[in-house]
Amino acid sequence: MKERKTSELLVILLNVIGTVCLIYYAIPYLTHDTTVRYPEAMIPFEEWDRAGWILQFGCIPLLIANVWAMRSVSVKGRYTKFLFLAPGMICLILVISYWVTSLLK
Repeated sequence: MKERKTSELLVILLNVIGTVCLIYYAIPYLTHDTTVRYPEAMIPFEEWDRAGWILQFGCIPLLIANVWAMRSVSVKGRYTKFLFLAPGMICLILVISYWVTSLLK
């Protein structure tokens, strides 16, 4: 029983970390921040473009963590488990938006 609670806590902590990272990188993407943080870099990125790339790389691990939490964490309510998928779906929508924006640019 204690091992199950520990694993549930670990999964919830992993989801919280993923959600914080999602919020941290979604803000520059959604505000379309065009400042270049490192202009001397070999490939200088605008902040929204950099955030889009990081959201791409983090989308699949976030979805895996969300599905893992949905399957392993016991919560009350029939549809409450689907709330674990919300950060992953938001990230997926942002990534698809980034792809469309980059292709049309």
